[in-house]
Amino acid sequence: MAQSDLKAGLLSLMTGDLALTIAPRVGSAIAAFTARGINILRHTPSEALLDRRAGLCGSYAMIPYSNRIADAAFSFGGEHFELARNFGANPHSLHGNGWQRAWTVVSATATEATLALDHDPAEGAERAAEWPFVYHAEQRFTLTPKGLALTLSIENRDERPMPAGFGLHPYFDRAGAHLRFSGSRVWQSDARVLPTERMAIPAAWDCRDMRAVDRIGAVDHCFEGWDGITEIVYPNRRIQIRIQADPVFGKLVVFRAEERSFFAVEPVSHMVDAVNRMAVDDHGLRVLAPRERMAGTVRFGIESLA
Repeated sequence: MAQSDLKAGLLSLMTGDLALTIAPRVGSAIAAFTARGINILRHTPSEALLDRRAGLCGSYAMIPYSNRIADAAFSFGGEHFELARNFGANPHSLHGNGWQRAWTVVSATATEATLALDHDPAEGAERAAEWPFVYHAEQRFTLTPKGLALTLSIENRDERPMPAGFGLHPYFDRAGAHLRFSGSRVWQSDARVLPTERMAIPAAWDCRDMRAVDRIGAVDHCFEGWDGITEIVYPNRRIQIRIQADPVFGKLVVFRAEERSFFAVEPVSHMVDAVNRMAVDDHGLRVLAPRERMAGTVRFGIESLA
């Protein structure tokens, strides 16, 4: 680990042609992931690290839930909870609280790092508004010459059952990107970006065959029936990225907006606003008993194109 990285509060992993930079203080986000010096994820601006804004980084973990909780409120176990609206003027609570917290480095070598976060709402009103249950989370990064494996885990350390889920939020440059993934259905959304009904995947979002990202319509939706595999190809960069997720990541959120120079492909464990929609079949949210743990790994295989 370079001394400059230590001073900046960053962790650097490197092997073969691959290099990874992690920002523990910034939600344990990925600040850079490169092959032969070429970006695999979108570029992280310096202000993202200075201002501790994981949402501007290349990727971050969503824990203890992914995507939106409608109006930042839910009821569970006979109790009603009001959460902080943690995404600017957005009326919902988004992506959990792990991405907005500093993580502790448990261990680090040249090719592996484990980081942890302990959350306890008893620490104060601000912590309670982030999430009302005690939990312990970890991220384990393992870099090999062929790619990155990122394992997420969360353990319920409360005395009550806890609703729980997670996901990854990697961003990729849109220019020159081609995308392929397979799904069976997609959740349509209303004007508040909350799910309304499942439907067949429309032609504008059909990526069963490799498709230029610029030819995909605007999308910010949750796909189901995903087989856990997604491929992203940059012919001009001569890089192919193969994302392979464990079955616990049973759904895929895809984001692409016309005004943005990036897109996101997010392996997640549950549907949007699942904690308020637990009557829906296959919502994906887990209920962890005290001391119960859930975990899953997402692998980013990196290949050079001829």
